[in-house]
Amino acid sequence: VDARFKKIMSSVTSKSWFRRAFVTYVAGEPSSPFVQMATELIKSVHYFSSWPIIVFNFGLVTPPAWTPEEFPRLVILHSLPLPRENPMKRSFNFNKLRSILMSRVKTGIQLDVDQFIAPNADVLFKLTEGYVDKAYPFPLMPAHFLDWSIKDQKDAPWWPRYCPNPSKPCPMQTMRWAHAHPTWTYWALPFFGRWVRRHFRDERLPNVTLQGFEAPGLRVGNIPEDEDLLNVALWEERASKQWCKFDVPATVEFESLLTWQSSHGNSCKEGIGCTNIGGDERWYKNGVPKVYWTAHHAVDAAQTAQILERIQAKEKEGNWPPAIVYDEKFWKSGEELHAAYPDLQCLT
Repeated sequence: VDARFKKIMSSVTSKSWFRRAFVTYVAGEPSSPFVQMATELIKSVHYFSSWPIIVFNFGLVTPPAWTPEEFPRLVILHSLPLPRENPMKRSFNFNKLRSILMSRVKTGIQLDVDQFIAPNADVLFKLTEGYVDKAYPFPLMPAHFLDWSIKDQKDAPWWPRYCPNPSKPCPMQTMRWAHAHPTWTYWALPFFGRWVRRHFRDERLPNVTLQGFEAPGLRVGNIPEDEDLLNVALWEERASKQWCKFDVPATVEFESLLTWQSSHGNSCKEGIGCTNIGGDERWYKNGVPKVYWTAHHAVDAAQTAQILERIQAKEKEGNWPPAIVYDEKFWKSGEELHAAYPDLQCLT
């Protein structure tokens, strides 16, 4: 624990465990784009959440501006990064999985540094606790904005096992490709540990037969990125639940909410933020709902700072619309949305 943040750590934990927290990870000089993005993410949590944010620093230093006085719900944890040399060389992004395991968070929301949260994002904690339990001990991830398949990733080693031909039944693939922004409860921590172990030990998944489909084996160590591994792991363990798109793919989409007026009612009138995430033939023929609890690809820190100020001002005016957008309408709750679209598979 960073010495400056020990007091905060003790005030927001019980026996060194966080009840709820956002978790992210970073490495870089204080002036680097990644650290600047992380600063805006930290700000957004202090604007729109009542829960702490844990930042794992896998680099050498953190910005002097990250102080307990400026950010009273920030906790910085320091750790060595993964080796970058063979034979243990791994993508830096596998530190995401390490940060989840080391954070000691009972209910967590993992965010990348190029994200920010928006009003009412805290709803995700309660929802996660309702879905991830002893009976379903797996993390939840949002549907990706692309329905990745072997057509897009011809050399990916996992598709022969899970879906060699998406035009035919693929019993081994249980969900659409999901984005690696997981939420979890402590029930899912063994899942993360199991798959980090399988990757680091380069275990092999055996040949299996399922519903007449002959699935070849797969070396887990050949999976190059954290998102690839999490999707493979969820399919392999027959997980079947994923979030609607709560990590909206571009900050510009928030303009549709920033221009909304109460006179518009439940109609989403302006901008690309009102459209559905692209559909597919197997999972979401009419597209995926957007849920404006977080933004992704917020890579311009200065632009993000301006958007956050505008969102904060609009929320203080009492003029922030409901977060869920589907078929050019705002929906007040997941229950309302699913009552209108009972076959919709994603959760919100």
